[in-house]
Amino acid sequence: MPTNCEEKLTADILKDCDNKPVGGIEVNVVIINFEDVDKGSSTIDGANDLIITNLATNSGTQGHFLEGIKQVNGVSSELVKKEESYDMHKHVFAGVILTPSAANKKHAAELSSGNRYVVVVEKKFKGASQADAFEVLGWDSGLVISTMVYNSKESDGVIKFELASEDGFEEPELPRNLLETNYATTLVAFNAKFVTP
Repeated sequence: MPTNCEEKLTADILKDCDNKPVGGIEVNVVIINFEDVDKGSSTIDGANDLIITNLATNSGTQGHFLEGIKQVNGVSSELVKKEESYDMHKHVFAGVILTPSAANKKHAAELSSGNRYVVVVEKKFKGASQADAFEVLGWDSGLVISTMVYNSKESDGVIKFELASEDGFEEPELPRNLLETNYATTLVAFNAKFVTP
């Protein structure tokens, strides 16, 4: 590791003509309470610290689905330049609560209560052998609610919200990939909402 943590580029950045980029994410998303993620039991790839090889939750906990349609939900990451510290990355999850029922309004209130979250998405772009399908936002610091809007005259009255890195508490890396052995195994864990018995 360089003295100033300024890493050198170590290899060519190549294109893959057999796996061209595709925008968007799949419709369902898993939102996990930050304190429910078991970092001690979760594992990171030894060769590439941007790959989580096992996402574990604390015993008796699990994530929660946000069900979507089409491309109503989305993710982004933006570099945040710092003058007095290391440059960081702001992760943003833009979500939509499609049914503004009393039960879902209660969940919206829970989201906006000040807690931190980790968000796991499946991208439309899967990459070679589907190894790049899943992404994790907020792994190091968690995401907090940054906006929530309900307007009966817009977007058919759905509730739109964003979970984002809090200013001053951004993530040290781009969103991490999640690959638990292979795509099929990761998909099973995702569909089970990363439950730990």
